[in-house]
Amino acid sequence: KFMKTLVLLNFLFSLTMMGIIIVTQIVSYPMFLKVNKQNFTTFHSEYVKRITSIVMPIMILELAISVTLFFMFDGILAKICLITLILIFISTGLIQVPIHEKLKVKYDEYLTRKLIKSNWIRTSLWTVKSFASYNIIIKELF
Repeated sequence: KFMKTLVLLNFLFSLTMMGIIIVTQIVSYPMFLKVNKQNFTTFHSEYVKRITSIVMPIMILELAISVTLFFMFDGILAKICLITLILIFISTGLIQVPIHEKLKVKYDEYLTRKLIKSNWIRTSLWTVKSFASYNIIIKELF
């Protein structure tokens, strides 16, 4: 029962984050280009604070579950889940967060476009993780 719950939570968190990152990619980040430049730093700071309060707890839980599944299941799917999540954390920490730190101080169209382009990394990885998570359900629960 515990493993079934973890497998389901893994899929739920993966799917939730895939949805959030797709909305971020298609809606939120492109809107950064439309925000009044005089209010941009206030808008951006508020956006980062609010989105972080939603995604950080999910990402941490997702990491704990992915590590657990990695050690509990011997298959490639659990490895894919953990590897994609590690790559997401690396991309976030080394690419997106530094861009956000610069945008926090001053609007920069080039950096905003770089943020939009680089975010495809996380969008793609969470999509892959969601499919792997779904396949774990199919393989392990049915």
